[in-house]
Amino acid sequence: MNELKYAIIMNTIHIHVIQGANYMFAIERQNKIKELLFQHKRVDVVELSDMFSVTDVTIRRDLDKLEQQGFLVKTYGGAVLNEKLTAAVPSIAENDDQYADSKAMIGKIAAQMIEDGDAIYLSPGSTCLEIAKNIKQRSLTVLTNDLSIAYELKDSIGLKTILLGGDLVPSTTILVGGLTLQMLKGIYLSKAFIGVKGAHMDAGYTLSNYEEAQVLQEVSRISTEIIVTADYSKFGNKGFARLGDLTMAKKVISNKQIPNDYKKYYFEKAIKLYTAFEFE
Repeated sequence: MNELKYAIIMNTIHIHVIQGANYMFAIERQNKIKELLFQHKRVDVVELSDMFSVTDVTIRRDLDKLEQQGFLVKTYGGAVLNEKLTAAVPSIAENDDQYADSKAMIGKIAAQMIEDGDAIYLSPGSTCLEIAKNIKQRSLTVLTNDLSIAYELKDSIGLKTILLGGDLVPSTTILVGGLTLQMLKGIYLSKAFIGVKGAHMDAGYTLSNYEEAQVLQEVSRISTEIIVTADYSKFGNKGFARLGDLTMAKKVISNKQIPNDYKKYYFEKAIKLYTAFEFE
């Protein structure tokens, strides 16, 4: 075999290896997109592009592929979970949260930090929903812009629930926008429990939705005490919209599996970190 033929064959093998690696990475990326859709019912192209460090074009190809499989329906700027698929496999859609136990523990810890007579805010999301489950018998005022949390508290007689109005974020139970911000004017809160999409040393606390971040920034401004609730999977991750620095809250509730570098950071910044250790 002469040198030219050998070089052509080796280059061909090299190309096949690279293409194979990209294909496998695409499969892994698409599987992750499926997980996100089961959890949140919708995804955003820009957020996915940032999350996976690929171009918008690459993400749109992934969405095209998943739409061909009947898994999702593409929308402007993203995609939503195929409703027919949700109806066919409700157990998967409802029980896919592998961090449910961690969030349940955070909910119990947070409930013990609330005093009767407090006026509190519960941000949208499954973690703060766990807080709601643990305060139903309390004498409190609860503000939220999450329909799921308000529904969870609907039968609580001694508890006053105020649902902030606004525009419904598609395929979620979250209300945002100008009306939501308007309803927060002239209100003062004892404690605000804020769930986040990501907690990152450089990016700070982040969320999936920019308008939701605007609401939470206003809530933070009118609250005497800000308490971030984030299970350990959120640390080291970044969402689409920045909420604030890691120093914006003086108390954080998480799990004992939180990475050590964040434990060290909170200790050095005099931020109190609450985990299951304090309540075992």
